[in-house]
Amino acid sequence: MAIDEDIVFLGRIATFRVLGRDAMRILAISAEPVHLSGGEQLFEEGEPADGGYILVNGAIEMKSAGDRLGGSVVALPGTLIGETSMIVVTMRPASAIALEPSTLLRITRSVFLRTLEGEPGAAVALRDMMSGRLQSTLSDLDLVAPLFETAPTEEETPQDN
Repeated sequence: MAIDEDIVFLGRIATFRVLGRDAMRILAISAEPVHLSGGEQLFEEGEPADGGYILVNGAIEMKSAGDRLGGSVVALPGTLIGETSMIVVTMRPASAIALEPSTLLRITRSVFLRTLEGEPGAAVALRDMMSGRLQSTLSDLDLVAPLFETAPTEEETPQDN
C-alpha cells in the first residue's frame, strides 16, 4: 500500500483515528509489513510482546491454552491485535495463527511511544479514549458483579436460637 492508503486504512481503527493524521503518517511510514502463509504462527501465548499488529487481509485465529471452553477468536481485516503491548511491557495472552495467507502491519512499542512523545495532542487523545473505555468496562463490571456473589451457606447464616 502507498503511504496515503496506509493512513486511510489506519484511520478506520479507533485507536489510531484519535491520534490524528500527523501521528498516523508517522506510524504508516514506520509500520513493518508481515506476510504469513495459512497455518503459520504469528506469535505464541506467553512470549514477550513488543508491539501490535493490524490485520490488512486474511484471517488470524487467536487461541489461549487457558480457555477452558476451547474457544477462539478470529481476527478479520481492520483488527488491531496487541494494542496494550504497544504501550506497556506485557506477554502475549494467546497464540495467533494465520487461517489463510495474511498480511499485517507491525507497529513496535518503541515506534508507537516515540510517535506519542512527538505528538502530545495525540497522546492526550489516546489517553482520553482509553480512559473512556476503562470507565465503560468498570460500569459493565458493576452490572454483572452481583451475578458472581455467592449466597451464604447454612454455616455462615446466623441461626435464631
